[in-house]
Amino acid sequence: MILERLEALSKIVAVDLGSSITRIWVKGKGLVLEQPSFLAVDTTSQKILAVGQDAKEMQGRTAANVQLFQPFQKGQIWDIDVAKAFLAAILREVLSKSFFNPTLVFSIPANLKKAVEDETVQLGYGLGAREVLTVAQPLAAAIGAGMPVADASGGFILHLGKGINETGVISLGSLIEVESNYQAGEQFEKEIIFALKETKKCSISRETAKMLIENLASLTDSTAKPILIVGKQTKTGIPKEIKVTTEDLREATQRQADSYVQLVKQLLTKVPTELTVDVVDKGLILTGGGAKLAGLEEYLVPRLGVPVSVADEPELAVIRGMGEILNHLEEFRMSLGE
Repeated sequence: MILERLEALSKIVAVDLGSSITRIWVKGKGLVLEQPSFLAVDTTSQKILAVGQDAKEMQGRTAANVQLFQPFQKGQIWDIDVAKAFLAAILREVLSKSFFNPTLVFSIPANLKKAVEDETVQLGYGLGAREVLTVAQPLAAAIGAGMPVADASGGFILHLGKGINETGVISLGSLIEVESNYQAGEQFEKEIIFALKETKKCSISRETAKMLIENLASLTDSTAKPILIVGKQTKTGIPKEIKVTTEDLREATQRQADSYVQLVKQLLTKVPTELTVDVVDKGLILTGGGAKLAGLEEYLVPRLGVPVSVADEPELAVIRGMGEILNHLEEFRMSLGE
């Protein structure tokens, strides 16, 4: 009876560790927190000044003694002490002190699993977890996209994140093959910045590049109106207003999409013959924020020769899948790391 009461007071929590956004899902409550993965620290006093959105808004506006950290980069924990401070702060927002130490389930890249799993588990126990489990991001994304991952027939996923892209084939609840690269959202932003520096002789911020990708970049003939932005002239450093069109971004956008094509083709060369028919028949599901790139489906289909579809709210596929795992934890336990 006492054990049952203790179990009832112990929360089961999923944490999607994103280079851009960290999301938290609590069993029985759903998605309870979605915050930029940023932490601002006063380097003189070592005091945490801001977390999440408040910290992100300090970018480029901080005093010399204030340092802005991104604890998760390229799918990995970049600094475990910073990551612990960041997660402790946001977990306090969603977990009542009346609850005992939670079970934590973290998402991690599949191809980096051996390198990062131990550190992730260490991080979880350092936060006071009673149990720490890990799940590969492509598997969680597939579950969140509604793929019947327990089937023997293969499912085919391409998860396009901020720091890392991963594509995999899933059968019987496990990743059979997986490939990854770092030509992800952060790199795409850098490509846009470089393109405008070359063509417009103007430097722009990462946030501006992100806005242009979301609102103007396209792989098809676009009717989007040009956007006026403010940057700095590369020669003088003087602010300048420039007009940017879809065509200005076209070359960088196509290079980005071509990197996805190459990644998927690398995977297809490794897929067992028995699953090839399933892959071609079911097609490729796109998840992650990068899946929202305008025209991506139409661009990939003729180049890959398989049907392509984008999951509903693709940026939430991983955390939704983790929520489903929390609801059926014992059934999925064999697919998790610990």
